[in-house]
Amino acid sequence: MASAPLDSRRQLGAELRILRRRSRYSGLELAARLGVGQATVSRMETGQVRPSLEVIERWLNLTGADQTIRDRARKLADDAQLDVVGWRAVYRRGPARRQRQSIAYDPLATRIRWFQPFMVPGPFQPLAYARALMLGMRIDDVDVWDLELAIEVRAERKRLIFEEGTPLDVIATQTGLRALPAGLPATVLREAWSAMLDANELPNVTVRIVPDDAPMRQAIMCGWVMYDLADEAKDPQAVQVETPGALLTFTGQDVAPYETAWARMAASALNPRKSSDLLRALLREND
Repeated sequence: MASAPLDSRRQLGAELRILRRRSRYSGLELAARLGVGQATVSRMETGQVRPSLEVIERWLNLTGADQTIRDRARKLADDAQLDVVGWRAVYRRGPARRQRQSIAYDPLATRIRWFQPFMVPGPFQPLAYARALMLGMRIDDVDVWDLELAIEVRAERKRLIFEEGTPLDVIATQTGLRALPAGLPATVLREAWSAMLDANELPNVTVRIVPDDAPMRQAIMCGWVMYDLADEAKDPQAVQVETPGALLTFTGQDVAPYETAWARMAASALNPRKSSDLLRALLREND
């Protein structure tokens, strides 16, 4: 579906292009002053990317924008920080494309934080577990070939996260770790818990678990993945949230509530060593 944030990006891009031309900057000249590439300036002007609010402010200063234009550009920039894509549109394009959209952030990330309260977190899901979840989320028939391709893409994502050494912080809940998709044997959960236990020994991975009896400092409403990004010309941070009706992407100031929620969930979670002890206890209980 077409989203209001996309319209805001296009309107903002038009405003920025007018300001650049009035100031008699070429795209190359303005890019040099902003400290970004010429292609980035072009994509900003055509609404293809969500530039950070810091870059917008530098653009406004360099082009001498008056207060009226500044206020309008700031509002458009703020409105453009959220992307909403309905699940019907996501699955009409196929689950494989959905997986590729997620992977697009991974190479740019300097840190990934993954909060998952209701199931095994994605990087530790066995393929059978991931397949069952994708089938359970479909809204109409999914092409089997495309589904299997999506599984392959997800497996590749897991491999890249662990092999590239990107810092990965995971917070899960004890309740969510027991969630088993219908039709799967309990051995699938043991496989997932073992993968989490092994990953917690890696230098770039931290796994923390919120036990069932932990005092809660944050209402749990959904899971999310938070990215610290290397390319500040676009967004210094981004958060992806999957809801029953849509895939949401937050950037800019809208990331702040997720920082707060992350800190609160971390305060309720066990440290990595005790989390590993809990995983071993789960494995013993289900031996």
